[in-house]
Amino acid sequence: MIISKVIRDNRRHITQADYNNTKPLLSSENVIFPKIGSLESRVLWRLFAPERMLSHREFDFSSHSYRLGGYIGFLRDKGWTIVNHDEAVLTKDFVPRKVIFTRYVLFAEFTQELGERVAGFCKEVDEFEDRARVTATTRAKMQMSDIAKSTHTQL
Repeated sequence: MIISKVIRDNRRHITQADYNNTKPLLSSENVIFPKIGSLESRVLWRLFAPERMLSHREFDFSSHSYRLGGYIGFLRDKGWTIVNHDEAVLTKDFVPRKVIFTRYVLFAEFTQELGERVAGFCKEVDEFEDRARVTATTRAKMQMSDIAKSTHTQL
């Protein structure tokens, strides 16, 4: 049973205050890891960096997906204690206005056993990301080669 969940305002805007500003101790019984290769795993992998805050724009830039809020919700359902940090900034519009955006941070301490599982998870996601980069680079080179062949005219 997952006991680390906080549900407030339909799972929205969970803050450190909801945990009394004390990081909960998570163990393997409290959480479920997402499938390696999914966007959920990429979100969690990025949040494992100490005090790492992730915004929609950063996630969109790295993954080409603007569904960060949805994946945060799925991870919360799996027991991960992810909290919101809302920030307000002025736009560079003709008439400046304040815009509020959210950054997410993993707010938890891990048992030693879960820490080892987290390290293994991060290693697997790193390997998956490396394979994906190599595959994408190879595919791009093949496409460039095909384009070069198709534009080469025979005399």
